[in-house]
Amino acid sequence: MIDRKSIGRRMPISILRSFFIFSLVIFCYSLYRDAAISPAQVNPLPVFAAAPRERAVSHVVRSGETFAAIFSTQGLPPACANEYSRYLKPLGFSLLFPGDSLVFRFSPDGSLNRFSLLSRLVCWYNVAAVRDSIVAQRKPVVRWSYECFARGILGTSLAETMDSVNVDGAVVNAIADIFAWDINFFMDPRAGDTVEAVFDEQYADGRNAGCGPVRAAHYVNNSRSFWAIGLDGPDGRAVYYDLDGKSVQKEFLKAPLRYNRISSRFSFHRRHPILGIVRPHLGIDYAAPDGTPVYAAADGTVSFAGAESGFGRLVRVRHGGSYETSYGHLSSFARGISGGAHVRQGDLLGFVGSTGLSTGPHLDYRMKANGRFINPMTVNLPSKSGVSDDERPRFAAIKNTYCTIMQHRFIGRTGRWVLEITNNADMLRNTEIKYPTVFRDGAHVVGPGS
Repeated sequence: MIDRKSIGRRMPISILRSFFIFSLVIFCYSLYRDAAISPAQVNPLPVFAAAPRERAVSHVVRSGETFAAIFSTQGLPPACANEYSRYLKPLGFSLLFPGDSLVFRFSPDGSLNRFSLLSRLVCWYNVAAVRDSIVAQRKPVVRWSYECFARGILGTSLAETMDSVNVDGAVVNAIADIFAWDINFFMDPRAGDTVEAVFDEQYADGRNAGCGPVRAAHYVNNSRSFWAIGLDGPDGRAVYYDLDGKSVQKEFLKAPLRYNRISSRFSFHRRHPILGIVRPHLGIDYAAPDGTPVYAAADGTVSFAGAESGFGRLVRVRHGGSYETSYGHLSSFARGISGGAHVRQGDLLGFVGSTGLSTGPHLDYRMKANGRFINPMTVNLPSKSGVSDDERPRFAAIKNTYCTIMQHRFIGRTGRWVLEITNNADMLRNTEIKYPTVFRDGAHVVGPGS
């Protein structure tokens, strides 16, 4: 049953509550209306003009370009180029090289404000106007060294195999040179051979700066295993040894040039291709393109360099008291090659040709031991000296490091991996020289007064 009296008592309370809420809404709206400001009444924020910015222009040096010519492309006179070059010379700058980078920074009025030169990815040269002086600075570029490990299985050639795992051609050439005394990479490699190496790659200013030394290499050729562990010598260059500490470098190169094929082998009974008679051919004929470099097979002294009957242009080199090598049918001799000249293993002797009795460009290479001709392809060549007793502990530690990498890491896989990243930042020092400011040729800052 509904209680009408209680309903009558609640109604005034509800009316009062509603009136209170309505009044509150009206009050809030009035405050908002009074506080609102029309856009016309808003004071505009101050507008500042953008500060003039300097203009930067970069240039990459091309072959044959000069300092003055590059400056002229920026509207700068020869005197300006000469003065900036003078600033840099005390810091060690001498020449521009293709690939160097120049950056010109011009102030809003068109004058040269700052100049930078990246030289051979080795250092930045900077010249800037600072208050009442010119500051020239040499700042070495931080060089990052990536120690890498690569492994490949030969398909067609060493070069193609290593290229397939992103190894630079310079590393491939280094590996071929390291094993040149034991492996002829034109003749010996077989499909399925394994090659692996630890080597450095250098980066500077975000660009590849070339490859460092090969630290260690291992090549398996037709089930024969060849190792080369690098040990830095007194001059900082790596010398390579096998696992027993014997020098990988032999007294003689296995072949004194890079050739295409062997056109004639060592034989006591060969029919001469021109004379048509059978007579001994006591050497190896290496077919190679005309002009291919020919190198000394070992240290020695040139005993003869000139023309000799059927051999055409010929070089003979004596190696101590026992061995002699000869290089025939050359097109020309290298500079300085004459009787009595001393040569080191790998020095340039001349170039492949077809002089004398020859049917095409090739090298006739011969070797004598104690006055008798021997077959350069089959002779057991002596090695150079091995690791000294003092260096044995250091060699053992380095050998263990690289053998562990090659034998226990990335087993059964081919590819290229980064082992360690280092840089030379701690060893770098900046050099700075201040000069009094001199202005010439209008607004251009052009260096120290003459």
